[in-house]
Amino acid sequence: MQGRWGEQTLRNVLEAAGLTNHFDFREQPSVDTDEGRRRPDVKVRMPGGAAFAIDAKCSLNAFLEAQDAPDEAAREAALARHAQSLKAHITNLSGKAYWDQFKAEGSPDFVAMFVPLEGCLAAALERTPDLMTEAMDKRVLLVTPTTLFALCKAVAYGWRVEDQAKGAARIAELGRELYKRIAVMGGHAFRLGQSLDVSVKRYNEFVGSLESQVMTQARRFEELSVDHEAREIAVLTPVETALRPLAKLTVLDSGDSPILTVGNRAPTSAG
Repeated sequence: MQGRWGEQTLRNVLEAAGLTNHFDFREQPSVDTDEGRRRPDVKVRMPGGAAFAIDAKCSLNAFLEAQDAPDEAAREAALARHAQSLKAHITNLSGKAYWDQFKAEGSPDFVAMFVPLEGCLAAALERTPDLMTEAMDKRVLLVTPTTLFALCKAVAYGWRVEDQAKGAARIAELGRELYKRIAVMGGHAFRLGQSLDVSVKRYNEFVGSLESQVMTQARRFEELSVDHEAREIAVLTPVETALRPLAKLTVLDSGDSPILTVGNRAPTSAG
């Protein structure tokens, strides 16, 4: 019952810190070691592919005995056993070396030992003040609900920063693609404008030639009173409207394809 209660408390702390089960952390994952397969209580994923293990199996029998002790001597004896129990569990947990299984992922070289009650750890530290230092020397990080919440809150913040960085990279990629497409469209508009300008010139040349070479002869039929169908000859006028240039588009001739720049940006091929 203590084990299940500790695991549930651990799960509650991780979820309260903003981590999601089966995604940000996994419960009871299998880890292969030289001594065989082991199963930490929780594996927490970190940004960048790293991970660290958390162990929640902590015996509280001696601590609970101290609460029901009939006198102060029995209470102190139970608390001393409690401190020794934590110390033995630290040594045993350090020997499993979970960090070696995650070393290739760039993971930190420690395992977190979860103590589900703040008072449990405080009582052990009162009897063995060097317990925290000894644990860190063995790469075991003693955590309570409060300190584990802070640690996992930092992990959750790291995930948010990584997601934002991925979003910013995606936005930058979309911006580059949009700029490329705008440059291509600008090239099409430039070539369309050139074609329209040539068409206008050809039309005006045609109108001039028609007016001077053909229409003058046709109007002489009227002067000679030649019987013809009563239809007026339309007056053709040249197209004088100038094309509006792409003011913010700089065009540099480079072979068959123009090179386009928008504003002060670097040249981009319009092909």
